[in-house]
Amino acid sequence: MFKPLLACFALLSACAHTVGGPHDLIGIANSEPIHLVVLHTNDIHGQAAPRSATWLDRDNPPQLGGLPRLAGEISAMAAAERAAGALVLVLDGGDWYQGTPEGLVDDGVAFTSLLGRVEYDAMVVGNHEFDHGVPHLANMLRETRVPAVMANVREQVACFCAEVAPANCRCGLNPKSGCECALGERVDWAPPFRVVTLQRNSREIDIALVGLITQDTPTITHHDARALDFEDPVLELERVMRELEPLGIEMVVPVTHLGVDQDRLLARAFPALPLIVGGHSHTTLKNGVHEGETLIVQTGCKATVLGRVDLMLDPATLAVLSAEARLIELPVDETRTDVEIAVAAQSLIQAGAEQMNVEVGVLSTDLGRSRGTVSGSAGNWITDIMRARLGSDVAIQNRGGIRSDLTAGVLTRRDLFGIAPFGNTLVEVELTGADLLETAKRATMDTRHSGIEMSGMTVQYAGAWPDGEVVGVRIGGEPVDPTRVYRVATNSFLVGGGDEYFPESIEVAKKLDTGLMLRDLLEEALREGAGERIDTSNRYEVLR
Repeated sequence: MFKPLLACFALLSACAHTVGGPHDLIGIANSEPIHLVVLHTNDIHGQAAPRSATWLDRDNPPQLGGLPRLAGEISAMAAAERAAGALVLVLDGGDWYQGTPEGLVDDGVAFTSLLGRVEYDAMVVGNHEFDHGVPHLANMLRETRVPAVMANVREQVACFCAEVAPANCRCGLNPKSGCECALGERVDWAPPFRVVTLQRNSREIDIALVGLITQDTPTITHHDARALDFEDPVLELERVMRELEPLGIEMVVPVTHLGVDQDRLLARAFPALPLIVGGHSHTTLKNGVHEGETLIVQTGCKATVLGRVDLMLDPATLAVLSAEARLIELPVDETRTDVEIAVAAQSLIQAGAEQMNVEVGVLSTDLGRSRGTVSGSAGNWITDIMRARLGSDVAIQNRGGIRSDLTAGVLTRRDLFGIAPFGNTLVEVELTGADLLETAKRATMDTRHSGIEMSGMTVQYAGAWPDGEVVGVRIGGEPVDPTRVYRVATNSFLVGGGDEYFPESIEVAKKLDTGLMLRDLLEEALREGAGERIDTSNRYEVLR
């Protein structure tokens, strides 16, 4: 399928231009390899302040990272490498502001503006950039003028469905069987790629930085993202390659918000890619990973480390002679901190500090997250509070909405913001037992997302996860009645179709949105002593 494309890309990534062309080789002083340094970040999530590295020392954690420290390190390292004769690129893998109170000041615009002061060459748009809706994102990009890239998001056009009703023909959310989906125009508020020209002596190198975002975005963010088509990254990169062919581009570097697994698929489809700079899965790749000859890199999250790639390139062909990736820890160091960004970041922190530092209760034991067919104590605690608040039969919370663990002791509003940073509200819906069984199957057997936590319900799973299957559900200790209607406490994200766990019929099911944000619900419960009521039992019954 990709043979013609690969031949085209081979010309882009390893071609020697003739003397007298736009990239005249005579100007090269010697035949020494070209040293290209790529500095990269991803999933900063509004981390204006340093983090306490409890994973290094629980009792006396060092302070690491934060945007001012990260920006200072990028600036100093880039300057030093350029002075030594290297070429430098600075890239970011998306999810810029969502995740801290300071990140959400002015709905993320203020923090994104700070990112615009860092010398990024390209920043891919992440799924959380859509959290306040498409118009907000488009306006934010125009206002902040960050070097955003995003190739695989297009305006939605009508589709023809031979096998399903037109109302169920959705091109943007995994096309149904029998649907023919026309290709719309790319959105006009984020360019698909940026071409950066780097120069060594008289040798100019044009590098295309192509942005690709996860196709899951419409199901994990603001509902109006569903009005757009999120195209297959492999097919979209193929289209971009064809567009780049007449431009004389010598190297293509995808900057992605896809996750490591999808980056691997991209590398398999385009084995001539020298490098993929990724994000989204929050994977800490200390030395990167190779898929074939392609190096894939990612830094984890929260501005704790800076990623660095050293590519040694043949000066004539730009073939990669060697590639090395590493992560640089960022201990707090005033001499390596961007002072102007530090002042601005402190202003954002202070904007929310008075409210965020209020003590709200005491937690008797640590709360943690989990995956697969093991309940997390954090998920048990949250869903028990949800169900108790509404007196529902069942409570269900998506694991992706539980964003941190909690340590025993006094909790503040900032701690609750860390575990529940999104503005999701408490909702009650009515679902049949058959609907709940279907929800359990989708959430446990479809590993695209992280699954669910629950209260009042047990999921029966046969086999070893993820290769087994859901064989039953128990409500209140009894087998679920497929025809009975149950009251289910959940959140507005799931009710709106997030993660696609609930059946589509929930859109017309009877529901009550309390308007109470989940973190406010947790604060209310803590003040009433919920920090002492923690159940650590497993709510998945694994049948071997």
